[in-house]
Amino acid sequence: MSLLFPNQGEQIALEYIVNKNGDTSNLTLRLFTNNHTPDEADTESDYTEASGFGYSAISLTGSSWTITPGDPTTASYAQQTFTFTGALGNVYGYYLTRNSDGKLVYAEEFASPDNVQNNGDQIKITPQITAD
Repeated sequence: MSLLFPNQGEQIALEYIVNKNGDTSNLTLRLFTNNHTPDEADTESDYTEASGFGYSAISLTGSSWTITPGDPTTASYAQQTFTFTGALGNVYGYYLTRNSDGKLVYAEEFASPDNVQNNGDQIKITPQITAD
């Protein structure tokens, strides 16, 4: 017999991951600049966080996530904007870590690198986790 994670269970798990109810740790949204394809064996040390040129990681408040139960169940956060002051170079994707211990929660590689070259360049990300 296979394990079944019902929609209600998916909702509970996602609420816990994103700290929706204040039970765990908020998450931080970060950009990575090394050409790395996310893998199941990854840890936070596999990602080179962007630095300089106005970059700053963004803390995501648990209570601001929206959980939509169903098939699939999703946890989503409002779009976040990184605005740069100069030529950071290639950004290959983003990753989220827990505030409590810095551990990697998930990562996503962009379809193609975003090359930040100018003052005012932006990267916009809408964090979302889907459970099915």
